[in-house]
Amino acid sequence: NALELARTLAAHPAVERVYFPGLEDDPGHALAKRQQRSFGAMLSFELRGGEAQVRALLDGLRCFSLAESLGGVESLIAHPATMTHASMTAEARAVAGISDRLLRVSVGIEDVVDLKADLLAGLDRAAAVADSQLRKAA
Repeated sequence: NALELARTLAAHPAVERVYFPGLEDDPGHALAKRQQRSFGAMLSFELRGGEAQVRALLDGLRCFSLAESLGGVESLIAHPATMTHASMTAEARAVAGISDRLLRVSVGIEDVVDLKADLLAGLDRAAAVADSQLRKAA
């Protein structure tokens, strides 16, 4: 499920970057392939845009619970900048690679079709917010 979601995210124009060792272009892919049997169920991605896009994606998710956890069998999503790393300064988060646009996902055992549809709907909401902001600025 995680690999399929990572590929879906990587192909979406609202996504800046996906961090998942199962993707062949991930810097850790070769090492993970040598050391592991699979690539796990955790992935992270950065959205294009800012806080408004993050909120738009998170608002309305049905299959992913917003939670600070590495998960279990259910799919979870977290926004580290406002959750797990909120006590750090913006500068310290930047040094640690935790941008305000970063989201972490623990992929559960739900049907991948449902998970993809849910994330794609969230990404489309984020893209719509970005488009609206561009129109207002023009």
